[in-house]
Amino acid sequence: MPQKFSNLVKLYGFGILKNGVKFDFPFKESLLSMEPIAEKVYFALGDSEDTTNAEFEKFPFVKIINTTWDKSLKDGKVISVETNKALQFLKSDLSPAEIKSGWGLYLQADEVIHEDDYAVLKKDIEYCEQNGFDTISFRYLHFWHTHHHIAVTKNWYPHEIRIIKLDSMVESWGDGQSFQNQKKVFYSDARIYHYGHVREQSAYEQKMRFQSSFHHADHLVEEKLKKDAENSKKHKTNYYYGTHPLVMKNRIIRMNDIWELPMAPAVAIVGNPKKYSPKLLKHIAAVEVKWFASLGEVPEALKETTVLTEPTILDYFLKRAVPNLKMRSKHALPWNDDFKLIMQLSSKQIGFHHD
Repeated sequence: MPQKFSNLVKLYGFGILKNGVKFDFPFKESLLSMEPIAEKVYFALGDSEDTTNAEFEKFPFVKIINTTWDKSLKDGKVISVETNKALQFLKSDLSPAEIKSGWGLYLQADEVIHEDDYAVLKKDIEYCEQNGFDTISFRYLHFWHTHHHIAVTKNWYPHEIRIIKLDSMVESWGDGQSFQNQKKVFYSDARIYHYGHVREQSAYEQKMRFQSSFHHADHLVEEKLKKDAENSKKHKTNYYYGTHPLVMKNRIIRMNDIWELPMAPAVAIVGNPKKYSPKLLKHIAAVEVKWFASLGEVPEALKETTVLTEPTILDYFLKRAVPNLKMRSKHALPWNDDFKLIMQLSSKQIGFHHD
């Protein structure tokens, strides 16, 4: 388990939730992913109709404030209102000195952090503290109906602010997707694993109807749900067989989804292995991983599972490589080399395994 931050920088978690059990939110996994790096976690719990509050009481590192959601607020504004309640609750529990050195990690209850990114976050926050940044934006993996399909259509946000400096005017706004009043944003390679669209089907349908009711007038909810269902058929996805946060293992297995792909006999990779982290290469789920300088060197028996790390236009034309593995949003930043390789191998149904 990683160490908490130094005395000069401390991280505190916060978030909101209502009806987490009823709507099958992975909130327990979200909380557990914050525990190793956060001093404390603060949650505003709405007036739920289920056992959500009782479940939260099982987590001793979480402080709870009970709230009532304002049903009259539309356009999703109730989410930012509740988020700011949680943020103020957090600040009210800290001393001026703790606020000055503190940073707040906001996770929605269907968002989880991967343990591989703890070291990245620690380094990024300490860098931001020393260089005048007041917010940190994460990259997003939006899982679509399974734990192995990432939505990449242009309307999916590729990154979003999830860490804020507490000694600032930064606050949640709009439908709670992001924050405002920031002065300097740092773009991290740390990832948010967003599981909002992967859950038990009846709970998913209830959750979507509930969520829609906070965005639209009552008489428009059913019409909007039908439109969303039609639009959802147009979502483009890419395969993802990289690892998931370890805290998600039991949930993924419970949902009868694949935790890890079985080991492939062999995979050929055309590229330079020195570009990638040794840890990533160690966890490729193949009995044998062979590297080649060019496609011409690859034996015919391995051509089907060959991954081209730097494909050309001709490679795409000849279907030797899968195009558009990145997110389609014009705001999307390039992935680092490690993640590009994860997506390239995933497109060939080659996965990764945990230690």
